[in-house]
Amino acid sequence: MLLFPSCSVLLSKIYGVEELKSFNEKEYNNFVTHLVEKYDLSSIISDTIQYKNIIKQGRSSKEKNNLGQPVQILYFDDNMIKSYHANCYAKGSLSNLNWNTEDRFSVFPPKSAILSDSLAINLEDYIDIYPNITIQKDKKYTIVIFWTQMLSKVSKAAIETVFFNIKKFKKEKETLVTLINISRQMNKSA
Repeated sequence: MLLFPSCSVLLSKIYGVEELKSFNEKEYNNFVTHLVEKYDLSSIISDTIQYKNIIKQGRSSKEKNNLGQPVQILYFDDNMIKSYHANCYAKGSLSNLNWNTEDRFSVFPPKSAILSDSLAINLEDYIDIYPNITIQKDKKYTIVIFWTQMLSKVSKAAIETVFFNIKKFKKEKETLVTLINISRQMNKSA
């Protein structure tokens, strides 16, 4: 499946778009290991059914489109979604996406790219689909980040933006982060 068919070769190189022929477990492990050394997080590999079930959570075609974006950041306060970001709402720069478009990450939780009330999702919906999402009663915030090896550069920038935001506002003790890799769904055979 080609996500960016109109994307030029130059834009593909600038944003690090990689064509995935199959899921590469070694690259996945290298990416996650590097992050785990720097940040406190857990990681999940999504299967096709789980990913499709997330998209089905959308009530409208626009919501389904949002929930199907390859890189997404969701901030939950207890069970309620408080902030939502996706690659399509981050402004492009010369070498990557600016996740802090409109200074959204200048507060915690960040200002949502869209009205979070417009999404009919909550953390329980995600846990029903991904039971390995880590939750702890003493943690107020759960952050879920969807990422793909197809956009590893953009994914890494999103993850680093989230952790910069957490550290800037000293929310490490109140926050859990789960990465969900969707690379299996982004390759041509999916």
